[in-house]
Amino acid sequence: MKRILTGVKPTGNGMHLWNYLGMYRPFVEKAQGNEAFLFLPDFHSLTSVHERDTLLRNKHRLAAELFALMPDDAPFMVFEQSQMSHINDITWILSSVTPYSLMLRAHSFKDSQNKNSDINMAVFNYPILMAADIIGYDTDIVPVWKDQQQHLEFARDIAWNFNKTYEVEFFKLPEAYIDEELALVPWIDGRKMSKSYDNFIWVFDDEKLLKKKIMSIVTGSETLEESKDPDSCNVFALMKFFASSERLQSIREKYLAGGYWYGHAKLELLEILLEYFGPARKKYELYMQNYSLVEEQLKVWNKRAEQLHCEKYNTLKKIVWLEK
Repeated sequence: MKRILTGVKPTGNGMHLWNYLGMYRPFVEKAQGNEAFLFLPDFHSLTSVHERDTLLRNKHRLAAELFALMPDDAPFMVFEQSQMSHINDITWILSSVTPYSLMLRAHSFKDSQNKNSDINMAVFNYPILMAADIIGYDTDIVPVWKDQQQHLEFARDIAWNFNKTYEVEFFKLPEAYIDEELALVPWIDGRKMSKSYDNFIWVFDDEKLLKKKIMSIVTGSETLEESKDPDSCNVFALMKFFASSERLQSIREKYLAGGYWYGHAKLELLEILLEYFGPARKKYELYMQNYSLVEEQLKVWNKRAEQLHCEKYNTLKKIVWLEK
């Protein structure tokens, strides 16, 4: 049995389609037959969010979304990073074996530095905390989106540095699980995913806003009557991940036959997404109206994660001579 772990940061408007495709759906698949944990890295939110109401709103929304997406027989647990007693202790110990030069290569640091020269140290240390999140639970596999691969590589480097420094085989070197097919998923405007571009499609947005985002997807310039190539269309590319094979074939034939406009395709994509996420969207409303249901279950799963976390930390303290 392998241990699977991944997380999604509670910032902004919750989970978008690329979170779902790149992290959540692969995680659920890998969780089958294994011990799996999905965590809310709320300490990471402090790199940019310092208002109480904003932080709580973001966290509550994302937790409710994750619970809403969970199948009834979910083979995994959800826990809160901030409820782990020693996550920052582990981070500090790992920072003592992490080269400064490694942190300078971090994409998160470079991106933030390009946007704002006066960044906080939490942004700089972000990869070390993320490494503690991953290797602090003896994780074997981490489902990630391709652009998050560097964080996993850093976690492996930091684990290796620790093991070499103290001449032990204490931290596992986890493997990334990346679905290469997802590299073909388009953003709605054809550019790289970015909050500044606002080019996400959020899973739990209300129908009106969801429609607005879908109708803004960049497409070709063919006329209504012209035949269109579905395999070069951003809308059809998204349909592939959510529609049945029978429906996809039917839509493909419409593209090729002509008389089918991109606006028609976008409306079909809206319908497909509403059908696919329909049950989860209903559950989301339930959890937001009765958030205590989420809180009570989180307490149970936090205890299990804390048990594993403390066992690892107690041994770690002995290795670094902080405890006999």
